[in-house]
Amino acid sequence: MNDADDITAQVKALRERAGLSVRKLATRMGKSSSGYSHYESPDRFKGGPLPVAFARELAAALAPEGIPAGDVFRLTGLPIPVAEQTVADLVNVYDVQASAGNGVVVHDEQAVAQLAFPPGYLARLTSANPRDLKIISVKGDSMLPTLADDDVVMLDISKRDLSYDGLFVIRDGGDALLVKRIGRASQRGFVTIISDNRNVYPSVEKSLQDIEVVGRVIWRGGKV
Repeated sequence: MNDADDITAQVKALRERAGLSVRKLATRMGKSSSGYSHYESPDRFKGGPLPVAFARELAAALAPEGIPAGDVFRLTGLPIPVAEQTVADLVNVYDVQASAGNGVVVHDEQAVAQLAFPPGYLARLTSANPRDLKIISVKGDSMLPTLADDDVVMLDISKRDLSYDGLFVIRDGGDALLVKRIGRASQRGFVTIISDNRNVYPSVEKSLQDIEVVGRVIWRGGKV
């Protein structure tokens, strides 16, 4: 294997590790698929270290998927620039609302921003891959006092098992997202959907077949 084979294979491995297609990664980098693919093709990339400018763009595009910048910059043969060093853990924020009430229909699930957390904080909070973490907002009052209107919550979308009690974001027979507490039910194959504001919103039992689990709530943020 020559230098070009080695570098292009490692670039491809980083992309696949992030779970991104060539097209999606190229779009994130502001390149055409052909322009990006140059760096995965040993026939087109003629060897030598990865150009720093490309490494900087690649590192930024892979960061939301939990790929450290250092894993990219080592392909340049140079130390990682201070400006590119990871100083925070980033989680994608989505322009999506989960209702603590009667349900909000989701029209858009594109990441619109990222929320930064101190290095190591997420590792103490969860063992989940950063790509499985999403932050959305909460609307309504049915989960008071646990969650208030306009709070934000972090979901782990890899955790969808309702056999464990906890706070979950679910779809309840439609497009609307709900954030509710899930508990045991009186009959097999059902769960109890619980609103913490129980004086206003009574609990109901629902069949597991009628519920689509989006993810488990593992963190909240809001006003004081």
